[in-house]
Amino acid sequence: MNCRTSLAAIFLLIIGSVDGLYAWGSEGHRIVNLNGARSLPFAMVRFRDVEYYFADHASDVDRRKIREEEETYRQFIELERYPEFYNRTMPTLLLDLQKKYGEESVRQNGYLPYLILMIYDSLQRTIAARDWKGTLIAASDLGHYIGDVTMPLNTTMNYDGQLTKNNGIKWRYEIEMMNHYYNQVNFKRTEPKKFEALRNDPLRANPVAWVFSLLEKSHARVPSIMRADTAAYRSAKRNYNSTYYSVLWKEAGKFTNELMQEGADLYATLVYNSWLNAGGAKLVWPDEAKKRTGTKEPEHLEQNYPNPFNPFTTIKYTLKESFYVKLSVVNLFGQELDVLHDGRQSEGRYEYLFNGERLPGGVYFIRLQMNDITEARKMILAK
Repeated sequence: MNCRTSLAAIFLLIIGSVDGLYAWGSEGHRIVNLNGARSLPFAMVRFRDVEYYFADHASDVDRRKIREEEETYRQFIELERYPEFYNRTMPTLLLDLQKKYGEESVRQNGYLPYLILMIYDSLQRTIAARDWKGTLIAASDLGHYIGDVTMPLNTTMNYDGQLTKNNGIKWRYEIEMMNHYYNQVNFKRTEPKKFEALRNDPLRANPVAWVFSLLEKSHARVPSIMRADTAAYRSAKRNYNSTYYSVLWKEAGKFTNELMQEGADLYATLVYNSWLNAGGAKLVWPDEAKKRTGTKEPEHLEQNYPNPFNPFTTIKYTLKESFYVKLSVVNLFGQELDVLHDGRQSEGRYEYLFNGERLPGGVYFIRLQMNDITEARKMILAK
């Protein structure tokens, strides 16, 4: 276990969960994924419909640290160990870096930017295979790792300020400051473009160029964070109180916002190009193919109202004869989240009020099962 994995273990003991481990905690990762998904073009309605899924699952990667130590090495890179980075001759292939420095050395130093490119390839494969579940997971993870790059302390050996007497800055900047001020991060919607249309921009002309450009911008902000920490500590009279965090945000908020904005833009562009490369608007997902082969409009189950809703919506259906009925709410994977009725009902019209208060925003389905007949309607919980 290296120093970084030890730090993760300490954080886990302190907070009792993994939601706050490393870059941006859960809130920062959530807003990068959410705003990236919201920038997708309207032609990608299937992806836009599940923007809250990408947001709510943005920190699944961190939760895997409990059972996968390797996950820690995927979320940082200590750039000071690679002189090539500073003269912009850094190998863009992980294999080339491993050949020069050794596989274990590269692992110990972290390999975050290379992992982003691997997840990008994985996302393209899952979309091309029409694997919607795999696509949701890959897209959520991709946004997380991009969010990690926007966190400057994930790019340096001085990740916790231990080399500059700023000990503990990782927790203060990434977790506490973001928890205080994440709602002040302002995102602008920038619709993504094909990489072909970006070929005249050397910093964004292709996935590799953009990932390493963002990495360079993020790394350049490490000294700024240390200076902001020192200034805030002095202003707060050597305390880490509300004054400290106010000054820290004042000093670091602008460039933090800029990095997160570019992270959201990169995320949207990679998801968009993955979709284009797999067929774009010509893609037909398996569930859509079934609908095109003549699936009938539900004749018993009505569309919920209102839809979208937050948090209450009314569900109605009509039985033309006696049935054993099960009315439930399920997620995108068909997992049952709530059962509104389970039992025999006679002919008639029925109405139920559903409360989605305990669920995260996103797309869900009402499922009505009547003996061997099943009908479903999509509903959107807008939080």
